[in-house]
Amino acid sequence: MIKAIIFDLDDTLYDFKAAHRAGADAWAAYAREQFQLPEEQTRREIEELIAEQAEKMGPIAASHNRVLRAELWLSKRNLPVFPHATALAERYWQSLLDAMVPQEGAVEMLRDLQMRGFLIGIGTNMTAYVQYKKIEKLGLGDMVDFIVTSEECGVDKPLRHFFKYSAKKANETLARAGRAERIEMNEILFVGDSVKHDLEGAHAAKMQALLFDPENAHPEEEERIQRFSELPEVLKRLSAEM
Repeated sequence: MIKAIIFDLDDTLYDFKAAHRAGADAWAAYAREQFQLPEEQTRREIEELIAEQAEKMGPIAASHNRVLRAELWLSKRNLPVFPHATALAERYWQSLLDAMVPQEGAVEMLRDLQMRGFLIGIGTNMTAYVQYKKIEKLGLGDMVDFIVTSEECGVDKPLRHFFKYSAKKANETLARAGRAERIEMNEILFVGDSVKHDLEGAHAAKMQALLFDPENAHPEEEERIQRFSELPEVLKRLSAEM
């Protein structure tokens, strides 16, 4: 049976794309104020930087760091890094946090899982400080038993070490609570929005996996839900099959 459920954070428990647009708008507005650059052009450059930073740094948390992304953008434009790199990152993150709201049904779903005794984790690619701030902003902290970031474990999803580290932390959380049972990999359900990072990564590590697909972008995937209200039925079926 499923004993622990680990959720991706970005674009799973909240709409990252919408919040990111707010952050990118704040970055572009700063570029206009400080450097008289067109906002639409800056927005395009920000999106181009995402892939460039990931390719440059590889599957590690630093590839998501907005200070480093701002430094890269400023350097490419031959603009001064100080004090603008940190100012851009702060503007971006504050605007993103201000725009965040939980996905429909997410809070109710987590409360229900908590009441039913499931161990609840968050497994996310990103630096720890920012992800903790997001969880606080969403009001989910008292429903989460543990969190694993790629900064903590050293690699991004979908690398197998991320998922093995998550299982290890789940068992350490149980031990700290004085619970003697141990959770095996196939007793953990990983829920996330990415086929590659969440679904395939978890399956490769021998976890159960479920795709959160609210926009029906992947109808070919059998193991998916479009609303969090569907999760109890999935848990019931998985428990019957195990």
